[in-house]
Amino acid sequence: MNPLQEKRKALGQMRAMGGGGGGSSTSSSQIVYPDELKPLLNNVSAMSNQLASQPWQAYGGQRYADLNDTQQQALQMVQDRAVNGSALMDTANQSLTGMLQGGQTNPYLDDMVSRAQQSMVDSYNLTTAPQQANAQAMSGSFGNSGLQQMQLAQQNQLQQNLGGIATQMYGDAYNTNQANQLAALGMAQSYGNQAYTDADKLLSAGDTLQNQQQNNLDFGYEQYLQQQDDPYRKLQAMTGVLNGSAGSTTTTNQSGGGK
Repeated sequence: MNPLQEKRKALGQMRAMGGGGGGSSTSSSQIVYPDELKPLLNNVSAMSNQLASQPWQAYGGQRYADLNDTQQQALQMVQDRAVNGSALMDTANQSLTGMLQGGQTNPYLDDMVSRAQQSMVDSYNLTTAPQQANAQAMSGSFGNSGLQQMQLAQQNQLQQNLGGIATQMYGDAYNTNQANQLAALGMAQSYGNQAYTDADKLLSAGDTLQNQQQNNLDFGYEQYLQQQDDPYRKLQAMTGVLNGSAGSTTTTNQSGGGK
């Protein structure tokens, strides 16, 4: 039981012991601060009035980070690439389009086929043809039908071999050309997007710079809020001291009658 409650209890007992002669009493209580804290109480009152009379203060700094030069450059690169295209890509597109359309000729292929066929003809003339002539001479007759049929068969075989060389070499070149077309088709999309990839990397670098700038702005705003809150924190500290040291007194006035 605190002192105030004890005093109220004693007052009730005094009333109970009094007679019924019509006497009455009144009591009042008030908060009392120690003398050494009264200047602090005055300061709290003055500060409260001052804070209550202050108008709202807006933050004068910037709250958000603008786009930086790196981001602006990256966005400009994207815009230029999308609208104007690329000279390098135009050249690449022409090459890729030509490969996709097919029909390209190998300037060295005809010569390679001709050389391969000539090598086979030379081998025939140096080996097979002399053997045929020698067989005719040894037979004693150049009109030997059997030798003529053999010679004709060997010549036909030579023509077939020459055709086989051409077919194989031209066929291999065609297959290679088709493979190149498929490879070009797979490269076209990634190659065409390289400019956007470069711009995206630059934009990411700009985002990093913007985030750091935003951190700096947020820190400045936090400092401003702490500065604005500083008087209230001081006021709260002072009122805390007063609340912890406040006491109370009770005054009783009694007027009487008899018992």
